[in-house]
Amino acid sequence: MDKLFSLDERLKMCASLVRKSARLADVGSDHAYLPVWLLKQGKISFAIASDINEKPLGNGRLTAEKYGAENIKLRLGSGLDAIDKSDNITDIVIAGMGGEVISEIILKSPLTRDENLNIILQPMTKSGELISFLYENGFEIYTQRCVISKGKCYTVMAVRYTSQKTEISDIFPYTGKLDLNDEVNLRFINAHIKHLENKSLGDNSLIPLVKKLKNITKNN
Repeated sequence: MDKLFSLDERLKMCASLVRKSARLADVGSDHAYLPVWLLKQGKISFAIASDINEKPLGNGRLTAEKYGAENIKLRLGSGLDAIDKSDNITDIVIAGMGGEVISEIILKSPLTRDENLNIILQPMTKSGELISFLYENGFEIYTQRCVISKGKCYTVMAVRYTSQKTEISDIFPYTGKLDLNDEVNLRFINAHIKHLENKSLGDNSLIPLVKKLKNITKNN
């Protein structure tokens, strides 16, 4: 059997937030690297790797076979449609998609309204919109970190459903639960600032928000 591959830093961060002995659903799994790696490490007991297209699902099947990963099921489906309540999933990973797509997946599936479920999200874009959506719809971030992978900075968050809609400040979508003493986290927030500065050239209402974010990063 081939030597087990290594995850890139982005997927490694996602893996670090999966709970021990979890029953995992990896949505949009592509090559199924994350669930196969977690199974072979003995961190999880069961996994479903799902994807909306046949080709990536086939890639995932090849990965599972190549590394002898047991207790993994590969399913075709959009979002969480491939997951059933009887699967007794404890942890869900939705990674490598835009924040708006992740929001749609969460909103569409009643499975996410379970306070015991650990939902790990890694948006490629529009993380601010995703965070706003979460708090408007009764979810809470309890862990958030940033990581540099292949030269780009990403955020990964572990979320749970609380049923309580929470008002957040105007800067929270950009800072979330990030530790502002961490250089990688500050790099991520500064990317938000740069984007908002560019938008403020055509929308003066964004200038106060940019100033607030700059003050926060300067003081850390």
